[in-house]
Amino acid sequence: MAAGNDVIKYLTQKLVRYMDEPKAVRKERRISKKSEREPLLTYLFGVVPMGLGLAFRRKRKR
Repeated sequence: MAAGNDVIKYLTQKLVRYMDEPKAVRKERRISKKSEREPLLTYLFGVVPMGLGLAFRRKRKR
């Protein structure tokens, strides 16, 4: 049962730390994480959509 207590203690510490931060800091962190995320198509299907997009873009320019 000690492992369960450790998990509860860890989650409580994380929650308290999160709640102690100012709202502006939390919002800024959320925005920066969102901007660092890879595009949805790449996340879902891998590199294939990106490669196809580059190939079609090259054909369109010619």
